[in-house]
Amino acid sequence: MFGETKPILIDTDIIINHLRGQKEETLFLKRVMVQEEFQGLFSVITEVELFAAEKIDEKQAGEINAILNNLNRIGLNSKVARLAGNLLGRFKKSHGLEMPDAIISASALVHGVLLATKNIKHFAFIPGLLLTSPDIYYP
Repeated sequence: MFGETKPILIDTDIIINHLRGQKEETLFLKRVMVQEEFQGLFSVITEVELFAAEKIDEKQAGEINAILNNLNRIGLNSKVARLAGNLLGRFKKSHGLEMPDAIISASALVHGVLLATKNIKHFAFIPGLLLTSPDIYYP
């Protein structure tokens, strides 16, 4: 339907780059969270990855929480887990696919949403996965 906000799954790298002050990612997240051009989603795996850093102080944790509170979480269910396992079986050796990226990919595929990432090469080989990058919006 015209004018409907399209869902988009935000990969971990976009949030990390935003937190590091990368302009493209910050502008992209603004389009998602402030201008609401997209319905922003994140995988529970992204939440794990963001809080996995060795040294996160209260300020950084607050910044991460503020971002995640403006997006919708996609949890891990059996359908996502099984597809992620299938993707790992198919692409771990041939393409170096790792479990977090397999789960994020499977989440996007199961929910039928576009995946926004700067790490296109981590996902480009996965059949049916639709990808975009902040680079496309801000050349």
